[in-house]
Amino acid sequence: IVWQSDDEVGKLVSEYNQMLLKLEKSAELLAQSERESAWREMAKQVAHEIKNPLTPMKLNLQYLQHLIKNDAPDFKDKFEKASAGIIEQIDSLANIASAFSNFAKLPGTRLQTINLVEIITSAQLLFLNQKKVEISNTISEKEVWVKGDRDQCLRVFNNIFKNAFQALEDQEFPHITISIEKKKKKVIVSIKDNGCGIPE
Repeated sequence: IVWQSDDEVGKLVSEYNQMLLKLEKSAELLAQSERESAWREMAKQVAHEIKNPLTPMKLNLQYLQHLIKNDAPDFKDKFEKASAGIIEQIDSLANIASAFSNFAKLPGTRLQTINLVEIITSAQLLFLNQKKVEISNTISEKEVWVKGDRDQCLRVFNNIFKNAFQALEDQEFPHITISIEKKKKKVIVSIKDNGCGIPE
C-alpha cells in the first residue's frame, strides 16, 4: 500500500507492508523446503525402484556363469529363460531412468491390454535361482488379459517377490506359492510365503 504521509496511518501502512514482505519470504522458504522434501522423496522412490531388480539380476548372471563353467547340458534353455527375464528388467529400468531425466518424475501410467501371467513369470524368473526358495506357481492359464501398465506391473511384482524373499531369510524350508483367481471383471493374484510375516 502506498501512503505518503508520515502519520499514524503511515506507520500502520509501513508495518503492513513489512509484514507482507516477511510473509512473502516465508512463503518462498516454505515452497523451497517443500520442493526439497519432494525431491528427496522422489529420489528415494526412484532409487528403490532401481535397486529392487539389481540383486536378482546379478545372481541370475552369476548362475549363468556357473552353468557355463560346469558345462550344463541344458544351458541353452536356461540361458534363454534367464536372459529374457533380465532383458525385460533392463528395459524397465531404462524407462525409469528416462522418465526421471524427463523432468524428474516417475513414468505416467500407460494403460494397455497386458498378459498378467507373462509379467508374473518374468518377475518370478528373476528370483528363481537364489536362496534355494521353492516357488510353486499354480497358475494353469497361459494368458490372463487385463488393462494395466506393463512396467508398473513388473515393478509391483518385483517388490512383492523381493519382500517375500526377505521374509524367508531365516526359514528352514522357504516356500512361495503364486495363484490367480478370476472374479467377474476382476483378477486376484495371491503370492504367499511361509516366512516371518508382519507383527500385529
